Amino acid sequence: MPEFDSRTELERKLEEEERQRAQAASGAPPNPYGATFNVQAPPPPQRQKSTLEKWREKGGILGRIAVALMFIAKVGAPVFALLGKLKFLLIFKGVFFTLISMAVSIWAYSTRFGLAFGIGIVALIFIHESGHAIAGMMRGLKPGLMVFIPFMGAFVTIKGHGENLEQDAFIGIMGPVFGTLASVASLAMFFATQNQFWLGLAFFGFFMNLFNLAPMAPLDGGWIAPLFSPKLLAFGIVLMIYFGLQNPLILVLGVVSIPRVIHAWKADPATQPYYRVSAAAKWKFGLAYVGLAAFLAAAMAICQGLMSGPM
Repeated sequence: MPEFDSRTELERKLEEEERQRAQAASGAPPNPYGATFNVQAPPPPQRQKSTLEKWREKGGILGRIAVALMFIAKVGAPVFALLGKLKFLLIFKGVFFTLISMAVSIWAYSTRFGLAFGIGIVALIFIHESGHAIAGMMRGLKPGLMVFIPFMGAFVTIKGHGENLEQDAFIGIMGPVFGTLASVASLAMFFATQNQFWLGLAFFGFFMNLFNLAPMAPLDGGWIAPLFSPKLLAFGIVLMIYFGLQNPLILVLGVVSIPRVIHAWKADPATQPYYRVSAAAKWKFGLAYVGLAAFLAAAMAICQGLMSGPM
């Protein structure tokens, strides 16, 4: 049955004028049809979980790798942005592969020392290797790929070599210098917080950088020892065998470095300008090498004393 409007024409006109005044006051455009509509926006689509989030929820090995990658992405993003502004992006060539190797190393260390300490170890190694890369750029060389190897450390490729032993020794020693500064910062954090985590991390950093000063061709000391005599690298073979018995992976690096040891043994500074080193350079790097090694040994002793002493 049809419905009739019992209002008078005057009442309808007054209601229409009231409605138009209300629309004008609210700023809404006039509606010629005399009706209002309440249109609701559709609900926002649900965000799909990323692959890393799915891995993290599954737990296990994939979960740990996902946590490490997400941490690196979160913490490393502003660092990478800063380095980009400073034109250090050359350090991070092949950044995806670098991050993957970092994540694998974090996972490997975390299986023995826990996730937090695994991240700390890789961070110290990263700072150490950045020292080499920055030193190479200071000498006009282009750093390439940075690769992390679980329980062995990492390496950063440098395109080309220095013009002589002095430049390569500078690149070699700057890794332990940067690593030592990072370890000192960890020790300072321990004194500020009394948290044993920072003390353990500092001890590891001091040990790692002292070990790298050994005059072995695969290590940083292998770029410094030839300043005094290229034949010193042959002594590194003895050390390589000793350390290799404790970590067979070191033997692999040692075998790879054998051609360089043989080449250094046959080196003749009289005919090969690369091996010519001034007496001033020998004194400078000699004092730096011995001083840094002594500082690292003393710092390790301090850390050991703090670990065994009452807290």
